[in-house]
Amino acid sequence: MLEKCLKCNTLFEVDEVLITSKLRLFKCSVCGNEWPFVNNINTEKKTPQNISDEKLRKDLDAIRSEIEKKTDMLSNGLKTQPKEKLTKVKNQNYNTKKKTVAQIAEEIAEASVKNRDAKIIKNKKQINKKTSNVETLKNVNSMQKSFAIPLIIFISILVISSTIYFRNNVVTLSHSYFPNFVEKNFNKVFDLFKQVKIPFYADFENLEIENFSAVYEGKSVKFFGNIKNNSKYSILTPTLKVIMTTEDGKILAETIIKSTQPFISPNNFIKINHLILTNQKYNNATISATIMKEIESSS
Repeated sequence: MLEKCLKCNTLFEVDEVLITSKLRLFKCSVCGNEWPFVNNINTEKKTPQNISDEKLRKDLDAIRSEIEKKTDMLSNGLKTQPKEKLTKVKNQNYNTKKKTVAQIAEEIAEASVKNRDAKIIKNKKQINKKTSNVETLKNVNSMQKSFAIPLIIFISILVISSTIYFRNNVVTLSHSYFPNFVEKNFNKVFDLFKQVKIPFYADFENLEIENFSAVYEGKSVKFFGNIKNNSKYSILTPTLKVIMTTEDGKILAETIIKSTQPFISPNNFIKINHLILTNQKYNNATISATIMKEIESSS
């Protein structure tokens, strides 16, 4: 190898045998200049391992190139053919013994294309399934809406009908829990039902007239007594009909008594205290009081 003095430009021929790892400087024998030694000699030697690695890299490059070619060919071919159900390939081990690079590449490329198309088909199935679920949900919602209005109408009719049919029970039960509110608004409810000719009826099973009696006071007859509620709930105060008759059944006088108290509390009573104008005193006359079926408002 040749080395040149950096000061006087003298060329020296140096035997490579003399160059070792301990060599650090060169010294010019002409001018005495010293300069650092730079090893430009490629001492790397190709070993069997290096040769094997290089061959392996070449083979891999060839396989990679062949895979790309085969993949392109298969992709173009599958685009023009009807798609079939493909089997997903995972971690497939290829037998590379006694096979050429082209055969290995073709197998790998074919598996790669199948895997890709299988994923595409799976994604399409998932999209179709989601679309189907959305359509099903829309149909269910549509059916629910179509049934909602008739159902609401039916329930409304049922509630109204039940309220009308069980009007006595609804009113009296409400009075047991909200007495002030019901008593305040009862006349409005009563008038509303009266306008449509739906009366309230007396509860004969739980009502009783007790301690009823009558006395003459001038040209009038005064009668008094109690109307008792024998139930555990509030009930509507009934309308009374008081009749004064002779022994042979002739009606001398009669009156209708409408209480200003609309309800009788549970196991309680209200007092009756009323007058009938007779204009004269009758001997052996009878006075009787009966509960009328329909209740009449005192307002």
